[in-house]
Amino acid sequence: MIQTLVKKIYVNPDGTVTFICPKCNSARREAAEQYKYCRGSLRIECTCTNVYEVQLEFRKFYSKETYLDGLYFISSQRGDWGKMVVSNLSVEGCGFETLKTNTLVAGDEIRVEFMLDDHRNCMIRQKAVVMVSEGKYVGCKFSRPPSLVDPDLAFYLRKTSTEGIIPDVSPRERNVESVMTG
Repeated sequence: MIQTLVKKIYVNPDGTVTFICPKCNSARREAAEQYKYCRGSLRIECTCTNVYEVQLEFRKFYSKETYLDGLYFISSQRGDWGKMVVSNLSVEGCGFETLKTNTLVAGDEIRVEFMLDDHRNCMIRQKAVVMVSEGKYVGCKFSRPPSLVDPDLAFYLRKTSTEGIIPDVSPRERNVESVMTG
């Protein structure tokens, strides 16, 4: 069985998406709103009759798949907490699975704590609001303003360069090194 690679395409800030045929390089721009609730990949047919698959990404920020153990605390119920596994992470929020069925509902205020699996094992503690809760899955948005991104989290989520590997030095360490050598 031949497996085809599904290309991920990010939606532009103006709400449009540009499809580029991998066979003839013909470009076609469309409004992305019509695809917002489509699950999985889309089959796009080009004017050259080539059919290819793409997956649209509506997120504003890069999201990384993870497997990080942590805890969540329900703000309104003192002492109510549970274990979780963070399955996806971005600078705006995270998605996690609880170990048992939870009572969280959209709008609940929680605090999440988990350790990154980087070389420094950075501890992340964030207040968040539950956006979705389905079974054991919870999606939440961090409560702090987007301008106050945790530097350790931002560094962890950086994309690696296609030309080479970005050195594993955090912004804080880089500043310390430049002061010491400068």
